[in-house]
Amino acid sequence: MNKKEYQKFYKRYDKFKKNNLPTPFWDDERQVFEYVYDDEFVIENGAYSNQIKIFNNLTDALSEITLASFYYSYSCGYDVLNNNEKKLHHCHSHSFENVVRDLYDYPESFNISKEEEEFYSKQELNYLKRVQKYLLFIGLKDINEKRSVLRYRNKVYKKYGNSFVHKYSCDTINDFISGKRNFNVMEWYEGYKNYFHEFNALIIDENNDFKLYVKYTKQELKKYKDIKEYFINENFKDDDNVIVTYFEIIDIF
Repeated sequence: MNKKEYQKFYKRYDKFKKNNLPTPFWDDERQVFEYVYDDEFVIENGAYSNQIKIFNNLTDALSEITLASFYYSYSCGYDVLNNNEKKLHHCHSHSFENVVRDLYDYPESFNISKEEEEFYSKQELNYLKRVQKYLLFIGLKDINEKRSVLRYRNKVYKKYGNSFVHKYSCDTINDFISGKRNFNVMEWYEGYKNYFHEFNALIIDENNDFKLYVKYTKQELKKYKDIKEYFINENFKDDDNVIVTYFEIIDIF
């Protein structure tokens, strides 16, 4: 894009010249959503000057005007030392999105130490752990100097991508593998109707490790007393209705 083309492109932001707070803007031509405002406090040559600021998310836009920010500490990738030894590269970011980006690029080496966990919420840590385990499960490696398009044509994901992910305790998964139990149980709810359709699911344990690939085959209503030999839940009484969904194991990992 030459200077003349850029000036023409930039005219789309002229309507924000009097807006000094981030303003939501949907650019129909580019199909992007942005936050735009006129920053009158940009210093140029020792004097304040106006400048249009453009952000693709509200968090960064508000960070810019309030000087508030996040801090996330982690490690990923490797630095090569003088003696050709590799050392895990320590990073930090002010955006959770950037943390996720580095996790995506470096799923093998990405690491948050125990000391660094204080910078994250429990929900963020759970998200990162699940995503990392999934990326490793489908065989994604740390990027190297050459980013190949083949990285984004994953054969493992093609097989499992249309599957739910269900979490169970290690004891329950052992019961599944041993054949002691081939169903899961849900509490009955008023208005329940059996509209069941077959579907597949990946089974993970409490540590988010992938253990099984199963196909749910049918669903039926039962009394708890009919299944309590295989499934114990002290919250249920013998005559309580429960929803039982049966499955068959396709793969064990």
